Amino acid sequence: MGIPMEVKMAGISFFRVLLIFSVFWLPFRSSYVFSATIHIATPEWEGQTTKDGSGLFFDMLRKIYQPHGIEISWEIASWKRSIQLVAEGHADAIPTVWRDDAEEAGLRLPQMPLYIEYTSAVFKKERFPDWQGADSLKGRSAVWIKGYSYDKDTPLESLNLQWAEVSNPEIMWRMLAADRVDVIIDARMDVEHYMNTHMVDTVIFRTEPLWGHKAYLGFSDRASSEKLMKIFDERIADMLASGELAGLHKKWKMQGFDAQAWTAEGEMVFCGQE
Repeated sequence: MGIPMEVKMAGISFFRVLLIFSVFWLPFRSSYVFSATIHIATPEWEGQTTKDGSGLFFDMLRKIYQPHGIEISWEIASWKRSIQLVAEGHADAIPTVWRDDAEEAGLRLPQMPLYIEYTSAVFKKERFPDWQGADSLKGRSAVWIKGYSYDKDTPLESLNLQWAEVSNPEIMWRMLAADRVDVIIDARMDVEHYMNTHMVDTVIFRTEPLWGHKAYLGFSDRASSEKLMKIFDERIADMLASGELAGLHKKWKMQGFDAQAWTAEGEMVFCGQE
């Protein structure tokens, strides 16, 4: 008994529809696979991660991932929210996480740091005419931004500082200018940005680096992070060797670059100080 003509025609029509769908779907599917994306959650940091996608860290990530066909997307959020987004798998990574913070949040870290986050002291030159490094701060009065806790787990811990915490840089600099404190302790990148944008008089004020701390690209704890971390480590090593990473720091006016700091032992480094 033969197959009825209407059944044959229905089968041919279905086959044609399937064929047409496949022709249009395959290029779309291939394009989708090729256009992989790493999604970054981060606070906005001037000169590092700005809303328009510019800054040192965004430049670095493009140099790392675009050669592998991976594009960068981002969303700006508070530090706490950014950590949460990555920890819950809504974002792939967050820049400049310290190892302790990553472990506490359940994030994964590559072997190589993203950045060496230096801490600086800022003071009036007349207050420290014979600067001898961090030991010169023993028993002195200091101010820093709330939450930084420089009195704990840093080289300052044993120096018996008299310290205050304030909410913003403007207050710190007013206190220093009025001789209410001997020294500001702050991230070097933030010190340099403030001094450049506020035309701080370098005849009166002096900055000195105290130490560096390795800061990582913290990844979500999922299988896809394995490949992203492997690419990160390989590309950072290449960029260090070629001088490309030094060039990006120079472009964004980040002072004190030292390639050896990326491979130094421990989480705190004391090289590259000027």
